Amino acid sequence: MQESADFDYAGLWQTALHGALSKHGLSRSEAHTNTRDPVYQEALREAFGFFLLTCYAASIRELRATPWCALEGLDAARLVAMEKLKLHPHNARSMIEQDLLWALHPELCEFTLPEAARDTCRQTLDAAGLADCLAATSNA
Repeated sequence: MQESADFDYAGLWQTALHGALSKHGLSRSEAHTNTRDPVYQEALREAFGFFLLTCYAASIRELRATPWCALEGLDAARLVAMEKLKLHPHNARSMIEQDLLWALHPELCEFTLPEAARDTCRQTLDAAGLADCLAATSNA
């Protein structure tokens, strides 16, 4: 994926992180005080999964979007899942993040996360002992 100057990796990471923390009942201030808490680590894993999936979708969008089909958000990932699993478009469009993570697991493992994206989440993951999240993606 070419790193687009206008792609906001930091904003995307913050959105993913805040959403996952909230889902697990954690505040941002709590998260920084106990980085080895299993609940916090699970929230970070979920945040990273969404971050990775969204970066992957952005890379597909750069390659396959057209003026008549912009492939916004996770739609590009849904298109790949539709083709891979031979789904009806309606079924593909209804896939939630977790479905996409499972369906596209091999693609996500092979996806090279852009350096700017890795740099955005590396410090948070490393501090929590979750460097393996980045190591599981190509070229980490």
